[in-house]
Amino acid sequence: MKIDKNIIDLIRKKNILIGVSGGVDSIVLFDLINKIKDEINLNIEIAHFNHSTRNGESDDDELFVKKICEINSIKFHSRRDSMSKYAKNNKISEEEAGRILRHKFFCDILKDKDDLENWYLALAHNLDDQIETIFMRIFRGTGIKGLEGMHQIDGKIIRPLLNFKKEEILEYAKKNKLEYHQDYTNFENIYTRNSIRNELIPIIKEKYSKNIYDSILNLSKYSIEYNEYINNKLNEKLNGLDIEISQDYTKIKKTDIHKFTSFERNIFLRNEIDRINNSNYDFTKNHYSEIGKIIDSDKGVYVIINGMIFYNSFNYFIIRRYDDFNESVDFEVKEDIIDFGKYKIFFNKNCDKPGLLKLNSGDKIKIRFRKNGDKICINGKIKKLKDFLIDKKIDRFERDLLPVIEYNGEIVMVSNLYKRKIKDNGKITIQIKEK
Repeated sequence: MKIDKNIIDLIRKKNILIGVSGGVDSIVLFDLINKIKDEINLNIEIAHFNHSTRNGESDDDELFVKKICEINSIKFHSRRDSMSKYAKNNKISEEEAGRILRHKFFCDILKDKDDLENWYLALAHNLDDQIETIFMRIFRGTGIKGLEGMHQIDGKIIRPLLNFKKEEILEYAKKNKLEYHQDYTNFENIYTRNSIRNELIPIIKEKYSKNIYDSILNLSKYSIEYNEYINNKLNEKLNGLDIEISQDYTKIKKTDIHKFTSFERNIFLRNEIDRINNSNYDFTKNHYSEIGKIIDSDKGVYVIINGMIFYNSFNYFIIRRYDDFNESVDFEVKEDIIDFGKYKIFFNKNCDKPGLLKLNSGDKIKIRFRKNGDKICINGKIKKLKDFLIDKKIDRFERDLLPVIEYNGEIVMVSNLYKRKIKDNGKITIQIKEK
């Protein structure tokens, strides 16, 4: 077993965050990458997500992976969370909850990297996982995009084992005497994926087609070719439309999206969901139907699906990631740079740039998101922050992303939209910039 040359060329002289559960797939993935890291000048870090399951066995998995990192002098990241609790709160399956929580964990690690462009996330999906994934998507009513399955290289995500069968991975582990942990819940058919793996596929191989893997992979190949052709046609139609695209959202004029046929609209939605959310979530026919209702509505309605929000605002339809913004930061003013949501807040000494908020070193402030009842002072008059932002035509969800700075219990700054003069002789200036 070897990692494909196209992946090696991609990650050469780069950094890799490897998702390692402690199971055979991720241990083999780590071993393969670790063996070539010096040859291709590769930096490795490992991330392990503890699902808090299996009566404490998941804790043993975490300690096992941590020990591997200590032995190999590799930086170790870990997080624990209950996927059953998350599933219940969000009314989704535990499988989906686990995947969402892991994905968020990996993204949280990477987004804190100053050189993010030089980082990749390596996941241990194999060929058997690919077949199971396509089956699951078919059962959920996926479109042609879903039939592609997973990609070996998908933006910042790489899957070096995707072309290897499970039996090949097990043989490699045996031959190289690799120690790994076995998750025995993989043999229980309480989850859809397990049932497909342990029950459905063996029946298909026995009664209908021994070559089912080849058939599914051909379907995946044809779907990729078809989607490439369709996307080229759609991109031609996007030229000249009133559309704004950034890393975290897509904003398109409602009158323009109504120019699409239903088929074109779903392709457009699918592409933007994949781009913004780095794929990884399955959107079914029913999901697209719900989103379509938002697009067709004249009201400022919204729907939240799989960690993304779709809504209308000021004659535009907007797609973006959705999070709960409850964090706040208590900060003693000094020269520094603070990451806050999608913004960076710069505290600079002796900056002569006019129009900036000025405070002194040691002043205590709170940085937070807006909340109900917030008020600001404009020309000596009190005004609700909500009304101020509406007047500025800031859309309803963008308002919740703006950094608010409090000083002595009063709002003195709201992003770059509002600044209250506090001190003429302040030595530290505050400047807010979007990342």
